[in-house]
Amino acid sequence: MKKVLMLTLVLLLAFSNLVFAAPSESEVIASFKSYVDKEVKKALVSYETNNQMIFIIDRPQPPDWLKPPFWRIVHFTLNGKYNIDLRKNDSLIRPYIGILKIDKVNYYEDFSSKEAAEQCASPKYRDTKRYTFSIAYQEDKWVVTKVELQYNGDLKTNSIYDVLKIEPKVGYLH
Repeated sequence: MKKVLMLTLVLLLAFSNLVFAAPSESEVIASFKSYVDKEVKKALVSYETNNQMIFIIDRPQPPDWLKPPFWRIVHFTLNGKYNIDLRKNDSLIRPYIGILKIDKVNYYEDFSSKEAAEQCASPKYRDTKRYTFSIAYQEDKWVVTKVELQYNGDLKTNSIYDVLKIEPKVGYLH
């Protein structure tokens, strides 16, 4: 009986690393894709209502713009298409690093009156903001470690949603 018990304990110890093992690469890949997809979809929902803003600009602008005051309409969009990449890392704390690249695209146009701005359904100018998120796999979850806005440098945040969601700007007139 002792031999059976000892053999059982030895087998349990031998196979316990399989039970408590780290997730497989395919599980990590699926987890990363799911995390990014969920966060982007959550941000896209914020664009379903109130995705435009009309406000007055009353200070001088570059020479080719209208003279102030003038009205600007902005339509906010988030490109639902994005690029991801995932690589193994030598770190024991963050064994995988994921990259998400996504664009926020705002369309805008300037008008001499608020009424003219309100009539505009498709502003003709485009402003694209390209974001690159670095996301680490840490303690069995994904953590945003860095957000970079092309041409502007790093942003301080720890959430994909917080960067990508639509947010009314304080001080603009609607």
